[in-house]
Amino acid sequence: MKKIFILLFLLAISIPAIAGNCNEEFKCPVENSLTPGYSRFLSSVTGNKFLAEKIAQAIIKKNIKKNAQGNFCVKLKSYSARDMKAGRFKSFELKGHDVNFEGIYVSEFVLKTICDFNYINLDKDWNMTVVDDVPMSFNFMITDEDLNKTMASAGYLKVLQDINLLGCGFITIQSTDLRIKDNKIYYILKFAIPFVRKPQEVVIKAGLEVKNGDIKFADVQILNEDFILKSDKLSSILNYINPLDFSVKILENKDAKLKIKNVSITNNKILVDGTVVLLKDIIKE
Repeated sequence: MKKIFILLFLLAISIPAIAGNCNEEFKCPVENSLTPGYSRFLSSVTGNKFLAEKIAQAIIKKNIKKNAQGNFCVKLKSYSARDMKAGRFKSFELKGHDVNFEGIYVSEFVLKTICDFNYINLDKDWNMTVVDDVPMSFNFMITDEDLNKTMASAGYLKVLQDINLLGCGFITIQSTDLRIKDNKIYYILKFAIPFVRKPQEVVIKAGLEVKNGDIKFADVQILNEDFILKSDKLSSILNYINPLDFSVKILENKDAKLKIKNVSITNNKILVDGTVVLLKDIIKE
């Protein structure tokens, strides 16, 4: 059983997830157990379907705002009031603006179902059992301001702490800053290096790419001619602390498979799109 919030927002509360990249292809579930056609017709003409959709949308939005800050728009289309109550619905779409989820900031995102039939069993506490896989598409728009706020969060600072420990005293990252200019990322890091008196500041210019399902920095250039760390070593560190990959991984969850398809920088905004499939529960007899 899972809380319905995980389906509806897929802000995977457990970031250390084991989700892998889903295949490009996925199967939409076959329509089943729908109420008869005349019942659906009556539900529509009497307004019961419309009322059920509005009530469900309000409940969903209320649950989302318990866990995240921002402006949200929820759209839910059902077959009938009875089908909606049973967890069978046509489509779901969630839009968010200026979102903050536990220190991860996103300016805009859209998450919506792909198939025309979706089936989830709900209990009275809004826990859910996923009867069939639920494929969804998503896209994000993230600014450098979003990423700098995320880099100040406790979760990201823990990432920096971990890499400093892995450095075994060789390097210590003291601060990070990020700017987007001319559709390129400028990443500014301050290091403390043993036997070097002053903190080392390095400015890195880079693009973005999707590689093996992850968002990576591409064409990394070190703009400091006198920086003493080799570029390959720096690239490895840079991708480990990549704040964009850290942000997008909010979609990962052990109950979902994520595939990032595209990433680009347009008008100095980072755009990411892909698919996420909420996996069918194994129902024990």
